[in-house]
Amino acid sequence: MAAKAGNLADILTNDFLCCQICLGEFQEPKALPCLHTYCLKCLTQFIQETSPTRRADPGTMFQCAVCREDTRVPNGGVKAFKTNHHITSLFDAVLANKKQTDTTSSQSLRNRESIVKQPTCERHQKEILFYCTNCNEAICIICNGTTHKHHQSTDLSEAAKRQKSQIRDQLKRLEINLKSKEQTANKFHKHSETINTTKVELLKKIDQTASDLQKKIASHAQQLKQEVTTRCHQQSKTLEAELSNFDMQIGVLKSMKQFAEKILQHGQDAEVVMLQKNVTTKLAELEKQESDITVLQKVCSTKITVHTRKINPTFGKVEQTSQSTPRPRHPFISLSSAAPTLINSFKVQSSENGALFSITADPESITADPETGHLTVAEFNTNNVKTYNVNGELQQPVISCNQPQDVLYLDNGNLLVSVSGDGEVWEVSPDQQIVRKHKVKGCRGIAVTSDGNRVITLTEPGNERVIIMTPSGDIIREIKYDFKNLKYFTYPLYVTVTPNDNIVVSDCWKKCVFIFSVDGQLLHKYSGSGEGQLSHPCGVRVDGQGHIIVADCGNHRIQLLSPKCQFIRHLITNDQGLCQPTAVALTPDGHMVVRQEDNTVKIFAF
Repeated sequence: MAAKAGNLADILTNDFLCCQICLGEFQEPKALPCLHTYCLKCLTQFIQETSPTRRADPGTMFQCAVCREDTRVPNGGVKAFKTNHHITSLFDAVLANKKQTDTTSSQSLRNRESIVKQPTCERHQKEILFYCTNCNEAICIICNGTTHKHHQSTDLSEAAKRQKSQIRDQLKRLEINLKSKEQTANKFHKHSETINTTKVELLKKIDQTASDLQKKIASHAQQLKQEVTTRCHQQSKTLEAELSNFDMQIGVLKSMKQFAEKILQHGQDAEVVMLQKNVTTKLAELEKQESDITVLQKVCSTKITVHTRKINPTFGKVEQTSQSTPRPRHPFISLSSAAPTLINSFKVQSSENGALFSITADPESITADPETGHLTVAEFNTNNVKTYNVNGELQQPVISCNQPQDVLYLDNGNLLVSVSGDGEVWEVSPDQQIVRKHKVKGCRGIAVTSDGNRVITLTEPGNERVIIMTPSGDIIREIKYDFKNLKYFTYPLYVTVTPNDNIVVSDCWKKCVFIFSVDGQLLHKYSGSGEGQLSHPCGVRVDGQGHIIVADCGNHRIQLLSPKCQFIRHLITNDQGLCQPTAVALTPDGHMVVRQEDNTVKIFAF
């Protein structure tokens, strides 16, 4: 038992009690906001050597030595960074453990409370007994009767219990994110091996062909080999660069995971409470990180081949071709800062008498056929779904249904229709046959994830929500309440799905846009401010890079948001003749189609 306890002490010393700058045991451990910890002296010297000003004065910006997160020196200087009491306690535990005899060492780390110093109040040096909920601060009995006298406080153990539960929940989501990144990194490794195998096979083929030809073509064979090697090398370098980024992210996630687990396993209540804010903030930031596999998809879909001829002084050439892949669900469009050009405009009829709907009504959707580029429109008041070419000419046939709200093309060429009048979602084949029909009361917007599941917004009064449904009609998830059991939505109108399957929802009456993970976790929320303020957001679309495009009806403009729901700029405004846009679509050739409240369809090129 003594040997095991000693081994554990050595592990703790090597893994958690060594400064990553000097590689020695911590001396005055100081924790940065990212929760990485360094010796005070090491940190001061590191800031002086790496900061742009070569100084460690208050306000100086520097990057953490491990995760590269930008950090500002606090007003009190480097010493003002919080002391990592958890590290101090672990260090005391290890020292005590090493002094234990064989008969007592087995309990040294298990019952750490009996051998380590309890954290104390920094103001009064008294034992921490309470938690101030107003200030989110661990306090002693003197603090509770003076500075925090009129604040609401709770017992320290109760506060720690709640906050441990919160950390555990966030840790679970972090583990899911870590697993996803590790799986993506494994794909990079596997494809890197494939590239090397391909290189060996192609070089062998070139050598075999060259050996049957005259010496005069030997130089050309060498040229081809060099070209193959260069292209494979370029692909490998691309993968290595992306893999390096993933490895760094994985390292940060693992480090944070280990730290959070140690806090939960070995941390005193006071330690948990004192570190909770930084821990939960960092966990929240890490769980929002998204895996970008665009580079992997691009490289994996590229194949290098060599075409040879039997007898020719130049017996072949290297070609790089992309393997056949399905048409992307999210077209890439050029979003340059130049003003867009209006290339066509026409009107569709939304009622038999040509009446217009108001901004408080449900504006209908428009979508583009990914194969033909034709524009399919849900005409709510005429009870029809119609298709037009880009010149505004009606194409036959017309789909008749009761108050269609939204339309969307599937990868198989079928059309999804949200038939709000009947509370149904239809899947219609190109020959107008209804393939599937499911009852979905209150249905409005529809979208589809990469695995074919339907994402539907529902505006049933008092039961506003988003559901995820299988193609066969089974509801597998419902997004309605936040962690405080408060409703997310007032009137969720339209929905779209990003390239990595996050769900984007516009709430017209709440005047905001939400982004959820496919498992229903809220990732981002945007209502904007200043020039980015939203007013009655309606249609939403996502391009191939994950940018979010919002039809901001009340402000007469199309807004561009980042994949994390941050305002970038206005794409189209009233200056380009836009008036109350209600829906937006992207064509296969990279144009943007906007439907206005007056049923005018406008096509813009960027």
